[in-house]
Amino acid sequence: MAQLIVAIDPGVNGGIVWSADGDPVDCIKMPESDVAVCDFLAHLSCKAKDVSLYLEEPPLFAGKNIPGSAIGKLMWNTGVLYGAAVAMGWKIHRIRPAAWLKTHTVGTKGDLTTTQWKNKLKARASELFPNVDVTLWNADALLIFDSATRGAIN
Repeated sequence: MAQLIVAIDPGVNGGIVWSADGDPVDCIKMPESDVAVCDFLAHLSCKAKDVSLYLEEPPLFAGKNIPGSAIGKLMWNTGVLYGAAVAMGWKIHRIRPAAWLKTHTVGTKGDLTTTQWKNKLKARASELFPNVDVTLWNADALLIFDSATRGAIN
């Protein structure tokens, strides 16, 4: 059976990216319910015997511009994803945002607005994945996937 690499941005507006043995990447938006998340990961688990998950960890400091409700959902999604992956015996790599960001030539957010920063990340993902419909919801997961497949993060 194939080896599957899965990269996940667990945010409310995040996404899941995967590919088996070098096949073209595929993407979906983060499922809306816990059951749908677990069902989808179980579906992916059937595609390969060996699954490596690169799961973005929530930031340790959210800042004043991110509402508590968004952080709460992000933490909840991360827990559901992590628990499901553990139950299925996946290899799990918990990745801090700063770790995958430094593997790309995008600089830092600095004085950019959140919209400008997200569009910069989307542009970088579009360069790396010209055959994928890159959106704001899948850009981070695509960049995490790229970092993982290049061995730039572990």
